[in-house]
Amino acid sequence: MSSPSSERSRFSQPSVPAVGRTAVFAVGLSASVIALISASGLAYEIALTRVFSLYFQYHYVFLVLSLAVLGISLGAAGGQFLRQREEPTQATLGKALFALCLSYPIVAIVIGLLPSAMVAIGCFVLTPIPFILVGFCSTLLFAQARDESGTLYAADLIGAAAGVLGVLALLNVFDAFSIVILLGALNALGLLLMSLKGSNGMRNSAAILLVGLIGLSLVNAITGFANYNPLHISQAPPDKTLIQVLQDSAMQARVVYSTWNPFARIDVVETADPTQKLVFTDGGAGSYMLRFDGNLGSMQEQRVSVEFLPFLVSTPNKTLVLGAGAGKDVLLALLAGSKDITAVEVNPAMIATTRKYADYNGNIFDRPEVRLHVGDARTFTEASREQFDLVYLNVVYSQAAPPASQALVENYIFTAEAFRAYLNRLAPGGKLALVLHNGLEGTRAAITAIKALQDMGVPPAQAIDQMALLMRNGDDPGQRVTVLVISQARLTADEISLLQRAAQALDLQAMHLPSVFEDGFRNLKTGMSLERFVALDQTYDLFPTTDQRPFFYKLDPPVPTPISTALGFAVTLGVIILLLALGQKSEIVSPMLLLYMALIGSGFMLIEIPLIQQLSLLIGYPTLAIALVLGTLLVSGGIGSGYSQRWPPDQLPRRVRLAAIIIVGLGVLYWLALPTLSTILIRLPFIVRVLAVVILVTCVGLPMGVPFASALRLSRSSQGVGWLWAVNGAFSVIGSTVVMFLAMQVGFQWAMVLGIAAYALLIVLTLKLSNVRAYG
Repeated sequence: MSSPSSERSRFSQPSVPAVGRTAVFAVGLSASVIALISASGLAYEIALTRVFSLYFQYHYVFLVLSLAVLGISLGAAGGQFLRQREEPTQATLGKALFALCLSYPIVAIVIGLLPSAMVAIGCFVLTPIPFILVGFCSTLLFAQARDESGTLYAADLIGAAAGVLGVLALLNVFDAFSIVILLGALNALGLLLMSLKGSNGMRNSAAILLVGLIGLSLVNAITGFANYNPLHISQAPPDKTLIQVLQDSAMQARVVYSTWNPFARIDVVETADPTQKLVFTDGGAGSYMLRFDGNLGSMQEQRVSVEFLPFLVSTPNKTLVLGAGAGKDVLLALLAGSKDITAVEVNPAMIATTRKYADYNGNIFDRPEVRLHVGDARTFTEASREQFDLVYLNVVYSQAAPPASQALVENYIFTAEAFRAYLNRLAPGGKLALVLHNGLEGTRAAITAIKALQDMGVPPAQAIDQMALLMRNGDDPGQRVTVLVISQARLTADEISLLQRAAQALDLQAMHLPSVFEDGFRNLKTGMSLERFVALDQTYDLFPTTDQRPFFYKLDPPVPTPISTALGFAVTLGVIILLLALGQKSEIVSPMLLLYMALIGSGFMLIEIPLIQQLSLLIGYPTLAIALVLGTLLVSGGIGSGYSQRWPPDQLPRRVRLAAIIIVGLGVLYWLALPTLSTILIRLPFIVRVLAVVILVTCVGLPMGVPFASALRLSRSSQGVGWLWAVNGAFSVIGSTVVMFLAMQVGFQWAMVLGIAAYALLIVLTLKLSNVRAYG
């Protein structure tokens, strides 16, 4: 897949000027092989997201994109070094493709057999190997048919789109490890096709490899010999609680059911307590499934739990449960007497798993009082017109990082914009209630709620009279469950008294309770601004989260070490590759053109990632959103690049400049208007939202496909093409890591501003390079 800039172009060597005519048969074979390589590369990236989400904390998961771009860039550079030493033969390409076939199962098996989760460095060295070979093989293939690069480029994009759709479909059937093994077979098919114009020995080897890898994938899917096994993993991150539960002998825990889908892996665990099962998402976020025979009278002990406290205050008839999990929160609403319960759950596998155990949980999701909605909680709330007596969120924490995304799914549930949506859904006298892990999360949620109320015209001094924050006493700070209750209006004296009595009964301490305990937010009561109030404490990052800076669970002020380390490495790599490229003879590659490729490599990422984050929320189904946004970007970029192949070389500088102007204009427009536009669109029917996303992505994708392929066409030397692509890829790595760094520090919108600036510089550069000969 060679997409418009480097991020999607990373799966192949892009178009080069045609210098001769290639036989139709040979071109067809090359196009087919490139399509298969491209499909496997992007499918591997998505499958790797699922694997990393199981083993590591989410900061590492977001580095998969950077690993992909890094590997492809190194592979392209390696292919270029080889071409400078000798002209690669068909046998050389066959050996490289053979190595690519084997690299996928090797990576899957090694990671599946890891004894420890604390081997991130080893994984980050191993997992880029297939990406490197993808870049290497693609470089050699494009070099063999430079005159038909348009055809190959189209095949590359079609393969990339097929890879996205294929892996998302397969994840509903197979585990991620078996899929990665199967990707080796996909490339073995490419090797078999290529052998049609090669030797019988290559053909036989390819056929054996194809059958063998398909068989190995099926064997692994059945036996799980190379798969995630929490029983055998030590030194897990502290938030991977599945491993801790299984290794606690006192709990007598065992996994009784597991399933995968594109969103996450689900594990059902039984313990020595027969009254409940634990359901884990990606090995970390746990949800309770309670044994329920349909008789509410047998569940009265749940009424004295901390999680039930909001129902005592609200006594709701109509309840909205966001993050239904395995059904416990729905059961609490039933216990409170709610007759109309709307439950929203983002993960279809969680719903299917809960229904699988319907006999155990009383068929909780299909009771007559319950309406179940599959989708994103935030999107559902924004689009709804209903009003509820209670909007309830109980430790909404999936730890699931969607493919190609740079933020956890639940992060957009805890932003000021989300809180405004929840408060707008409250009926007169209604309550918004959140149950959180600890006091720090509770404090940040309260501050974010104050920000939301302030945006709705309620000053902080008044907002704090509308909320109560209570925390369980205990020696372990991580186990101090906290309850935040926010009223549509000022809490009444009776409600405050009820909360005070409940706190005493449940051994809770008040972090804030109007007229009872107000020390924590007293400065706001006296008129201090919210911004100054939050800035007083620099120990933790408690600033209100927003859609542009949605990292609710990142409470430590610095940028996480994996992100800062990746940024330093990316910059170092970019400088090294750029210096190597600049060291080539001027007739091979122009320094000005290297700058051109660096700008579009970083600029594409800086615009693309924030755009995906913003538009995914409109769809409401994370997997579908990624497929839709990414697929549309691939296709529209491919159309733009393919169309640019029709322009004569002397027109390309002017056309590139026009494309850059359009990108800058649309970037500024999206930066200014997209948040407001999203608020309007999200209330429209689903099909309208889908069409809107397709149109918005296509408008920017078409011009973004022009600069990359055009620059390669203008390169006089075929040897320079590899260097241009390597620089583009290296600066794409920089762009992707800069996005995360800026997003955590100041917000995604500033990453987009930097991307717009990169394309603005491209406009200036094309003015200086208006003479075709200047491109070199």
